Amino acid sequence: MRILVTGGAGYIGSHACQRLLRDGHHVVAIDNLHRGHITPMNLLAAEYPDQFAFIESDLGETPTVLETINKHNLDTVMHFGALAYVGESVDDPLWYYRNNIVSGIGLLDACDAAHDGKGISRFIFSSSCATYGDPPEGMIPVPEHCPQSPTSPYGSTKLHFEHILKEYATKRQREDNPIALTMLRYFNVAGSDRTGVL
Repeated sequence: MRILVTGGAGYIGSHACQRLLRDGHHVVAIDNLHRGHITPMNLLAAEYPDQFAFIESDLGETPTVLETINKHNLDTVMHFGALAYVGESVDDPLWYYRNNIVSGIGLLDACDAAHDGKGISRFIFSSSCATYGDPPEGMIPVPEHCPQSPTSPYGSTKLHFEHILKEYATKRQREDNPIALTMLRYFNVAGSDRTGVL
């Protein structure tokens, strides 16, 4: 596959890039480096010079994202690019909505317009357990069918973007141009790369 990893310079994104590259995929990481780190990108570029590229850009820069998808003939997006601190989202909810929703729509605009309007074929969204909020009694550990009732702007932005993606996938289905869509609602991720590279 040929994969765009948004938020590729972040913790989860950089590890995803590394694993995809090890598995033989071609990867382009995009990140505005607000919270991401250039060092992992440089290390991966040195190790996989023919398989990996890094683009510094905001996801809301739809023309840049579209040019990247078309230039590298990307067919899949793994979307990790987001602000992700619950407390910070309470202090500045508009920033979170602007980044996680508005920039996300800019990304989707590029995905939809790519390849002369045929669009990308697969989209994997890094959602969050924060979409569940406070699980009801009897639902811990939290099952996937737990009611989603976020208690923070961060959780709300993730849930709203899930809805946007579902409606976009429905549109693509109606057009007989389906997109494969997956949403990951994981909890805290921790650990380091066993090789010590990341």
